[in-house]
Amino acid sequence: MPKQSKRLGLLWIVLAACGYGSMALFARLAYADGVDTTSLLALRFTLAAVVLGVWVRRQRIALPRGKDLWGFAGLGALFASMAWTYFSALHYASSGLVALLVYVYPVMVAVLGALLGLDRFGRAETVALAACAVGLYLLLGQSLHAGSPMGIVLALLSGLLYAIYILCNSRFGQGVHPLGAAWVVIVSAAVIDSLIAAGLHLTLPSSPTGWGALVALACFSSALANSAFLIGLRHVGPTLASVLSTLEPVITVSLGLAFLGESLSPSALAGSALVLSAAAGLALARARAPTARTA
Repeated sequence: MPKQSKRLGLLWIVLAACGYGSMALFARLAYADGVDTTSLLALRFTLAAVVLGVWVRRQRIALPRGKDLWGFAGLGALFASMAWTYFSALHYASSGLVALLVYVYPVMVAVLGALLGLDRFGRAETVALAACAVGLYLLLGQSLHAGSPMGIVLALLSGLLYAIYILCNSRFGQGVHPLGAAWVVIVSAAVIDSLIAAGLHLTLPSSPTGWGALVALACFSSALANSAFLIGLRHVGPTLASVLSTLEPVITVSLGLAFLGESLSPSALAGSALVLSAAAGLALARARAPTARTA
């Protein structure tokens, strides 16, 4: 792989991590402006669908058809559920704690893949699971200061749903263009959340700050971040992309410390280091094993 291409891929993945890592900050700003969770998601996915749809149309990217179309639409429902649990968790716990708990999902993917017979579970997976368990134990001690049990449950549930999403995504649609598939997923999530928001009560931001946070969430943290990750993935491969993605919760924690007045205890910091090391180490170990299959 040419060095220039790899460096470009690294920049795309880092850009994606910045986008995903800043989601919690933008959500907090929108919440402070009076937007509820369902309305936030409906507006986020609708705007993201429009932005990504324009790009897909201009690039003449083919969309999924037949069973693949319905499959990715179903994944959109799963993605909407994952997003709802994540953004709901932000009401009950600090953004840093939520992001770190959600990032247990790489280990969840390994465990679920092994239980379902989709992947192997060897020494690397065992070590990663053990490190993640210790890290969670240290992180959960932070709950009295940075969140409630409800926030912890919702954050872990979001990680579990994302792990299921990844496993399902790997089982079909192999010949479908990733951006075409991503657009179907986002449109499906937008339709579901918009119907729910319309049935309950759609709340809009009341100030330019709220609208700015919402637009940033949709454009930077959704459409651009998703596209940047998929582009970078083609340049650097899944392993390096997975390792670099550990920047996401680090960015979330940093933004929370800088702008939201959040904090993490020394034990929580040690726990977060273990969780992120487990995810990165598992990705690297699987890269060295030619028989391993990435979920």
